[in-house]
Amino acid sequence: MKKFWMMFGCMAMLLSGCKDEKADQIYENGMKALENKEYDTAIQMFDQVVEQKQHLSEAYRGTGIAWLSKGSYPEAIAAFSRSLNYMEEPDEKFEKDVLFYLAQVRMEYGDIDKAIEEYGNILKKGEDTQAFFLRGKAYVKKGNFEGGQKDFLRAVKDCEDYDLYINIYRIYQEAGKEEEGQQFLDMALLMEPETGEDYYHRSRIYEYEKNYEKAKESLLAALKLEYQEAALLLGRVYLDMEDVVSARAMYQEYLAENENGAKAYNGLAICDIYEKNYDAALENIQQGLAFSSEEDQRGLLYNEIVAYEYKLDFATAKAKMAEFLTLYPEDEEGLRENEFLSTR
Repeated sequence: MKKFWMMFGCMAMLLSGCKDEKADQIYENGMKALENKEYDTAIQMFDQVVEQKQHLSEAYRGTGIAWLSKGSYPEAIAAFSRSLNYMEEPDEKFEKDVLFYLAQVRMEYGDIDKAIEEYGNILKKGEDTQAFFLRGKAYVKKGNFEGGQKDFLRAVKDCEDYDLYINIYRIYQEAGKEEEGQQFLDMALLMEPETGEDYYHRSRIYEYEKNYEKAKESLLAALKLEYQEAALLLGRVYLDMEDVVSARAMYQEYLAENENGAKAYNGLAICDIYEKNYDAALENIQQGLAFSSEEDQRGLLYNEIVAYEYKLDFATAKAKMAEFLTLYPEDEEGLRENEFLSTR
């Protein structure tokens, strides 16, 4: 589920009608710095706006986002709280946005009870699917599965978003409560698929259930409806079924139709590793890295380590792992693999 992150558009409206052009410009510079992930600069800009006693609520909100992005949670909590306190006129959209940020930072800071309270404040303003979902997630994290289930059921009421059902299941899965989460997958499968994307999401559910034949059937239906992302997932399903030939064909088919094929190159590398062709795997990984986003890069770099490990080149694997953990210090698979490599 996406975080509530950088709702810049509504903030521009809040500034309309202000007369201090200098403060306006400094504020806009702060927002641009946020977009560019220049968080220290953004904080400096917003502090200048506050010193001029202009746009206080908006400036504190921007400061809070910057501190949150830096992982400085007490400072972020203080800034978001000030943003709410300095609201001059009622603005429900703005207030809810700040409350969502405040709840998020409290969750990340480990103050789950306070986060639950903030989501409750949002829900006092009316029904909100995202608030029910996130409060349910907080309840589950706290071990209150009854409270979590109640909120999740309210979140999915009249919902036709497959992602929401799947994300709820994943929360239960991470908590070791797959059986409790299964009801939400079952509810999603009651929806009637209409588009290629619908069939794609149904196949994700079947894959979670390890029903690979059903997953394959849904993905083939998605491809008939020209939903190209289905080829990538179908490749993975074929690998689940240990059909490497068909998996490779899917990844190659995807690359023939798409220029940016980082995931497909990663899939081909996995096929190579299955077939013990580790040099070919490394070549595909390098080609994938040329196109990769930050998300794709993680998988490619991890599989690069695996390929070197299978080549019995443990020195290179260890060096690559050190680089990997510098980029992704909390990656659980990476930490487990690093523990194994330390014995080699």
